[in-house]
Amino acid sequence: MIRRWVGLLMLGAVVLLLSGCWDSIELNRRAVVSGMAIDIQQGDKPKYKVSLQVIIADEISGKYSRGGAPVAVYDGEGRTVFEAVREASRKVPRYLSLGHINALIFSEELARDGIQDVLDYMERDAQIRTTSQVYLAKGQMASDIVKVMTQIGKIPSSDLAQKSQASSRLLGDNYRVEIDDVIRALQIPGGGPIINGVKVEGDLQTAPTKSNIEQINTPGILQLEGVGIFAGDKLVTWMNPHQSRGLIWISDKIQQTAMVTGCADAKGFVAYEVIRSRTQVKAELKDPEHPVIKISVRPQASIKELNCDLDVRKNAVLDQLKQELDKVIKQEMQSAVEEAKRIKSDVFGFGSVVERANPKAWNSLKSRWSDVFAHLDVEYNVQTVIRYSGMRDRSYRSQNTKEEE
Repeated sequence: MIRRWVGLLMLGAVVLLLSGCWDSIELNRRAVVSGMAIDIQQGDKPKYKVSLQVIIADEISGKYSRGGAPVAVYDGEGRTVFEAVREASRKVPRYLSLGHINALIFSEELARDGIQDVLDYMERDAQIRTTSQVYLAKGQMASDIVKVMTQIGKIPSSDLAQKSQASSRLLGDNYRVEIDDVIRALQIPGGGPIINGVKVEGDLQTAPTKSNIEQINTPGILQLEGVGIFAGDKLVTWMNPHQSRGLIWISDKIQQTAMVTGCADAKGFVAYEVIRSRTQVKAELKDPEHPVIKISVRPQASIKELNCDLDVRKNAVLDQLKQELDKVIKQEMQSAVEEAKRIKSDVFGFGSVVERANPKAWNSLKSRWSDVFAHLDVEYNVQTVIRYSGMRDRSYRSQNTKEEE
């Protein structure tokens, strides 16, 4: 009798497990969305316009290709983002699948109006991954970004994501920003998120057409363009590339970057590659009402180009070059901090550093942190180590100069 009941219970458990695919949709009935652009509309039109970049699988594989575009863009309008997405489904012959979005693009106009309501949908929807990257269309419609035909990457949103990764690693004036990063930044008192900018450089009319990828000199190309700085959920200003890199120095997110300084007392320039860096940010609260932020940066660099007659075998010369590089890095960080102070937005998370150092003092500063941050004392300590001078320690130019003498 006991065995019979045990058997019935096991059978019931198996039946419950078999019901897990009740809402499944076959892959050939899905439209995979790789990018989403959101614009805000004025006047009598619905508030939001959503543009969905859908992958045309037959054009990607090539076996059943008809020679068309690898993606198609479908638009929808609505009073909310969810309504706009569902309105777009009127034009798509398959079920929209939002789980593979590589790039989420907000228009600058929407960002200045506020992104809090939009992010509420992104966080609630079970399909959308909060690891999707976020961008701002600088001075253009967000829909313009998802319509560009790209040469190297067939899928424009993937092409944009790969550009972000390459630029972050090689140039260092941007880094990966995900939906989750933006949501977390909105919860920081007195702070706000930072989001990478992007724009179509060149001909906006040709960029969505096939002729855009049929020329050696691409008429319209997707290009990363600065970093947008928010106060709360509203975009306030843009940082230039040097300020952006200063922000990234402080955030300890530099992977590699290229730097150029003067040749100390000589004429010319020296180019460096920063191969790694480590940043520490601490708070000192001798006076709890006036915290001091101390930033310590330890970059390691190699000389990549030397356009002056310096003998880098000498320690005295290396010390001079090191001081020049320290000075440039410090200036970039100072410029970034001053710009953030100007708009009273703690995008660096200094408030969290103060809280960890002295939770009691933070409780009294928290409600007025924006004003405290605007007058915050920040100290910088940069100590660069120049590891290598490339394949040679002296330039052939210096040897030619000696022979002439």
